[in-house]
Amino acid sequence: MSEQDLLKGTKIIDISSPLYNEMDKYPSLEGFKLQWIRTISNEDRANMSRITMESHVGTHVDAPLHFVKNGKSIDLMPLQNLLGIAEVIEIPYPCTVTKEFLEKYYKGNRILLFKFGKNRYNRNFDYFDLTATDFFIRHGVKALGTDNFSVDSKNTKYKIHEALLKNEVWIVEGLNFENVTSGVFEFICLPLLIKNAEGSPARAILLEKENAN
Repeated sequence: MSEQDLLKGTKIIDISSPLYNEMDKYPSLEGFKLQWIRTISNEDRANMSRITMESHVGTHVDAPLHFVKNGKSIDLMPLQNLLGIAEVIEIPYPCTVTKEFLEKYYKGNRILLFKFGKNRYNRNFDYFDLTATDFFIRHGVKALGTDNFSVDSKNTKYKIHEALLKNEVWIVEGLNFENVTSGVFEFICLPLLIKNAEGSPARAILLEKENAN
C-alpha cells in the first residue's frame, strides 16, 4: 500500500507547538534555546546546533514519575495510551471542567483533549477540579491533553497532576489547537524514548477523515 493510499481522504493536522528561542513557557522554566556550535558559513564542514531545554517546554508528555515517587518514567509509557480515537472539547471562557460538564459532553472516548485558548495561559482560572479527575479515572480515560502549559491553575497547584498521574492517566501539555474545533479525531502523540525521565518533548497530530465531524 502506497503512502497516498494509506492517507487518502485523510487530513493531517499538526497540533504540536513549534520550539524556538524566546518562545512562551511556564514561568519557572528557563525554556528552549538553540545555539549554533558549527556553521558552514564559519568554514566548518557542516552545520550543527546544541539544544537546551527542560523536558516540559512546548508540546510534551508528563509521565507519572513527574509527581509520583517511584512512578513510571516516560520510557515505560504504553504507546497505545497516546494512539487512538480522541475527542477535542472546546471549553468556554472561563469555565472549569467538572463532573457535571463532562456528563454533558463526554462521548466515551479514552483520550480527551481540551482546548482552553490562549486567554487561559495565565492560570488564573481553574482548568479542572477533582470531580473531573474522578470522572476521568472512573471512565478509564488513558490520556488527557491541553493547550495550556499545565493542567493545574494557580489555585489547584499540583492537585490535578497528582490525581491523574498516580492513576497513570498520561498528560500531554502545550498542544496547539489554533486550527482545530471540537470533534472526534484519530490522535497520534509520540514522546522521545528517554530512559528514566519524568517527561519528554513530543510531536502530536490529529487525523481527520473527509466529511468527519
